Amino acid sequence: MADVVLQIVLEKLLAMASGEAQLLGSVRAQVNKLAGDLEAMKAFLCDAKARCHHNGEAQQGFNVWVRQVRDISYDTEDAIEDFMVRISPSSHCYPHLLQLKARHRLGNRIEDIRARISAICERRAAFSLANPGGALQCSSCLQGGVLFSQTDSRFGSLWIDDADTVGINVPKEKLIDWLLEGDSRLTAIFVLGMGGLGKTTLVKKAFDSLIVTRNFTHSAWVTVSKSFNQVELLRAALKGFMDAAKEPAEPHKLQMMSNMELVEAMRSHLLGKRFIIALDDVWSVNAWEALKYALPDSKCGSRIMITTRTGDVATYFEIPVHVHNLQPLPDKEAWTLFCMKAFRGDEHKGVCPKDLETISWSMLKKCGGLPLAVVAMGGMLSRKNKNMLEWKTVYDSLATEFKSDKNLEGLWSILLLSYDDLPYYLKTCYLYLSVFPEDYLIKRMKLVRLWVAERFVEEKAGLTLEEVAEGYLNELVSRSMIQAVDTDDFNRVKSCRVHDLMREIIQIKSKEEELVEVLDDRHLTHNTKARRLSIHDTFEGLQETNKRRPHLWSVLVFTTLTADSLLDRNFFKGFRLLRVVEIERATIYEFPDHLVDLIHLRYLSLRKTMISRLPESIGKLKNLEILDLKGTLVSSLPLGILQLKQLRHLRNYRFSFGSSIYPDTYGMRVPAGIGCLTKLEKLGSVEAYDDRGIISEMGNLRELRRLGLIGLRGDVGSHVCASLEKLQDLRALYISSQIPDLFIDLSSLSSPPQFLQRLYLKFGLQTLPTWISSLNYLSKLVLQYSNLTQDPLEALQDLPSLVVLELRDAYSGEELGCSGTGYPKLKNLSLNHLHSLENVRLSDGAMPELRRMSLVSCEKLKMVPQGIENLKKLRDLHVWDMPMKFCQRLKRDQGDDFWKVQHVPYLTHIYMSRAGWVAETI
Repeated sequence: MADVVLQIVLEKLLAMASGEAQLLGSVRAQVNKLAGDLEAMKAFLCDAKARCHHNGEAQQGFNVWVRQVRDISYDTEDAIEDFMVRISPSSHCYPHLLQLKARHRLGNRIEDIRARISAICERRAAFSLANPGGALQCSSCLQGGVLFSQTDSRFGSLWIDDADTVGINVPKEKLIDWLLEGDSRLTAIFVLGMGGLGKTTLVKKAFDSLIVTRNFTHSAWVTVSKSFNQVELLRAALKGFMDAAKEPAEPHKLQMMSNMELVEAMRSHLLGKRFIIALDDVWSVNAWEALKYALPDSKCGSRIMITTRTGDVATYFEIPVHVHNLQPLPDKEAWTLFCMKAFRGDEHKGVCPKDLETISWSMLKKCGGLPLAVVAMGGMLSRKNKNMLEWKTVYDSLATEFKSDKNLEGLWSILLLSYDDLPYYLKTCYLYLSVFPEDYLIKRMKLVRLWVAERFVEEKAGLTLEEVAEGYLNELVSRSMIQAVDTDDFNRVKSCRVHDLMREIIQIKSKEEELVEVLDDRHLTHNTKARRLSIHDTFEGLQETNKRRPHLWSVLVFTTLTADSLLDRNFFKGFRLLRVVEIERATIYEFPDHLVDLIHLRYLSLRKTMISRLPESIGKLKNLEILDLKGTLVSSLPLGILQLKQLRHLRNYRFSFGSSIYPDTYGMRVPAGIGCLTKLEKLGSVEAYDDRGIISEMGNLRELRRLGLIGLRGDVGSHVCASLEKLQDLRALYISSQIPDLFIDLSSLSSPPQFLQRLYLKFGLQTLPTWISSLNYLSKLVLQYSNLTQDPLEALQDLPSLVVLELRDAYSGEELGCSGTGYPKLKNLSLNHLHSLENVRLSDGAMPELRRMSLVSCEKLKMVPQGIENLKKLRDLHVWDMPMKFCQRLKRDQGDDFWKVQHVPYLTHIYMSRAGWVAETI
């Protein structure tokens, strides 16, 4: 990954040379020379890496050289960061004098770095790499219509005995149905999933089934290499079709054919025929682009089968598409397969000995349901002695076994393919996941903010850095590198995790690249060159960490231990280069000493700690961009916060449940002058009360994308509206009053933020503001304590983008209804505490996309909404704290309303018992 680090540093260096040219002065020439040196080194590194791959002697020396290149890259980045901080206008009172000193310091550091570059370049000859000219040769072969590398570890998946497969019959039959039934047009069938899931095996079993071979007159199987040649792919496909038809083509004639000749020959061969072609392990849409003109659609039911790790590929096909997302094996089937492989032979006959069951399940968990991993792990363990001590040793040293055991080495190669295929900007983001503990549920926004703070994210016009980073996350999910654990109603990833085996790879690669050092009670490492430290548990000697690691850029703490057992008061004293500090859930009561001395700090999260105040000296953190105080006890911010001119995110709110089912929200008081922080993009939640000055200052924050104002009181509606009219980039707005049903008049808002997507109004409205109906991008609306007399369901039905609608104690009328084709995109409807509501009417054609409906504490509601039987996509109906008479109407076989909801898969009744809330299926 040294080339990745070099690329990132080069971009920063070139950006500084162009953007800060007027400040570089006399050292500009030195900066440009250093950039040239690094550019040449990067080109050499990429070529040399390919050449060393199969040369063991060169590899060892090359690895030493790579580490030196990486160290130079890191030191260059330190020099850039230090210079940018020292020349920033907010960092000093005598700019010209200190800029001169900063230039002199930078010049000296550049000369030192260039001297080191010269020294390590002289060592190239030792690796026989000093003259990297000439073209690299490709070792791919073309045999029987299959294009593959001679060392391709995927190739064995084509011939797996039925005895080595479990759980394959149901998805195989699904694929066969898609192959034989349905559309007569040429149709693509995708099998999607991460490496090792058994995509190739599944498709091959369906492809070779007797019923399929009888129904297609022409067939071809092509295993696509990651760096295939378009002509080779066409040649392989044509040869496969001709061989299967027992019309073998002469190899020398195929070899002489051009791209166009191959396309014409294949079209002629397949025209009017029902054919099937399988493209195995497709990495990009380029494979389809190479073949689509060669595959005629004769409207006779021809099919294309494709296995891929990348979900985006299917979106580029212009023909009908089916997608099967292949899932990991369930525990029971994985256990059966594991025992078949690990305990084969006459002695055990596929049965696990009792004393090995616990450690076997631990091994199996590492496989995460990947059939290839289960087979490889079982095969490796079948050659070990069947005793607990030896198996425990294997379990504790899986990283070593990955590279030394021949069974696991193939698995390693297959999984590593996905990592190698990542673009450089995603590789660093992916390896960064090693900072998180095992089984840690990674929240989307935490990961996004950390990537941004670590400067892994490239700027893109029109997008915030967080939006670009979310694109990175979506791409990793699409590539099956990260597993989405939970998604929201807008199909955004809420939380994610990494497959256990991919995590092993991440840890190995991260250690090799010296990206992250992890300190915990099981895997204590002392990699003092790593720039990031992740603390998972406490241990003796942690207090000495800062003395051994003064070069650290990031410290992340994932432990609930108290400060006394984790960090002493001087822990942060020696970390002068720190940019990222993450301390979440640690039981610390005071703001850590010396944090305010970290002048490079960009990201500080003290989320869910017990800290109750910030020091006035917080203003010394001139470069702070993200300050996360969510869930702390901090209730007001000091004046020093106004010195943080680079601040983009300021978040501080917590929830507390009182007597109401809805939580009370507590935020922070901010000092007068908060409007000077003009780079703020997210601010919440501000306890504004009746402070019209603070409310008016919100209008100065023109970059705001998210704003929370809570505890409003008095006649402040016009001031809120005046500020909102200036915030045209706002995407999310949360407003609440100090007293639940206090009336706040927002009717004077004539030009609301047109790109608003999420709106939470928790106060008395009486009538809906007319401007809400103009919000064409509004996707979530929560109305609470609104005291509306007008039917809001009817009034809001024409919002074109609304996905979530929650009415909480918001309406005093007896009837709700919508007509026509209202709510075209609504997926989630929640009617809560509408105490006078008796009837809900939904016309046929309304809410066609609704997936979930919740009816909560509507004690006068007589029956389920009329028209609910027309909501064909409804999957969940939650009936919460509703009268027993109402619930009886939903009972299977005997309920009067059951016929209306019998198509809904999940009917849940939630009620209060002596033991608390109980959820049961109706």
